[in-house]
Amino acid sequence: MTPMGWTDKWIEIDVDDIRNNLEQVRSCLKPGVRLIAVVKANAYGHGAPEVARLLAQQGVDFFAVSYLQEALTLRKSGLRANILLLTPLTTEEQVQEALENHITLAITSVEEAEMVDKVSRTFNWSGTVHLKIDTGLSRFGLDNAQAIKCCQVLKRNSNIYIEGIYTHMAEGTSPGYSEKQFKRFMSVVRDLQDKGYLIPVKHCANSAVLLNYPHMQLNAVRVGTLLSGQHPVGRFKHRLDLRDPYRFKCRIISLKSAAKGSYLGYHRTYRLRKPAQIAVLPVGYNDGLALAVNNRPSGWIDLLKVLAKTILNYFNFSRLQPKVSYKDNLYPIRGKVFMQMCLVEFPIDLEVKVGDEVEVPVRKTLALGNVMRCYVREGQAGKIDDERHTFYVTEGENHG
Repeated sequence: MTPMGWTDKWIEIDVDDIRNNLEQVRSCLKPGVRLIAVVKANAYGHGAPEVARLLAQQGVDFFAVSYLQEALTLRKSGLRANILLLTPLTTEEQVQEALENHITLAITSVEEAEMVDKVSRTFNWSGTVHLKIDTGLSRFGLDNAQAIKCCQVLKRNSNIYIEGIYTHMAEGTSPGYSEKQFKRFMSVVRDLQDKGYLIPVKHCANSAVLLNYPHMQLNAVRVGTLLSGQHPVGRFKHRLDLRDPYRFKCRIISLKSAAKGSYLGYHRTYRLRKPAQIAVLPVGYNDGLALAVNNRPSGWIDLLKVLAKTILNYFNFSRLQPKVSYKDNLYPIRGKVFMQMCLVEFPIDLEVKVGDEVEVPVRKTLALGNVMRCYVREGQAGKIDDERHTFYVTEGENHG
């Protein structure tokens, strides 16, 4: 039975898996290294307020997000821990709202520093900032001279506390470039120290760097991917025993028998090779099914993989067909995925019925935010309560 009887699709998040991943990450940290839990993009699809609340119950006291609205959502949910905003703000109104809600700001330009200084003085508000240094990702951030200028601007304001300094590594599997970025970052840190700017919190290690370069932990690390149950792309010297907490599930809403040779879906892209049962699921590309990130291939080998996958998909190569999980077995999605539905081929003699539960391969970061997320422990649905500091089962919401 689903956690809420009125819904035909939902996302299950296992709280014990998140706790396991947190402990695995902590096992990598050197003594005194602070964990900054990154819960951007709705905590990688797991639900930012709930995941942050759960991590806070386990002793995490520092979080990071990309955008102001993400930070405000956490504040409105009752999270009192530190929240670092990782991207620049563009207007005084945004800075005002961030300072009013005690959100730690990233300073990525001299103009931002001047804007934060102005807003703080206008309202006589205190604020905490981290300087973002660009060492080779080339997205945004300060160079050495700009970092010095920002310190000069902000140190004149007694309400502003320069708590941290950080950089973002371009990759974690290229030792040459990673070490070059690290040396650039530490050079800026030392230069600021020589000029009397002592900044207590220093961080450059993300999930990938944490696994490969222990000496880059400094005194804080920013981790999101590992907490979500996934290793970053690439090879790593050290791998953790992670668990994926995420399951996208739905009910079968229609079921019919179809003869051999029947065409399925728009443009008749698939024809049945044998009699089958065709199930309709209420999940389509509008929910994130069959969508993929379409970045430029990283090299010739990557390009060949993309081309080979496209060609094999065209010929309905079975190993590349997306599959759903039903009673611990996999069954293929056939034909083109619709906007809000898809078709699944089940064997003609399989015992299956409308209303049965199916797990669908929707990537967690592509799933719509309005799909209900259900938090479970040992198969029972419940709530992560801030006041009780615990997960508790809600009466009548057992899941099985």
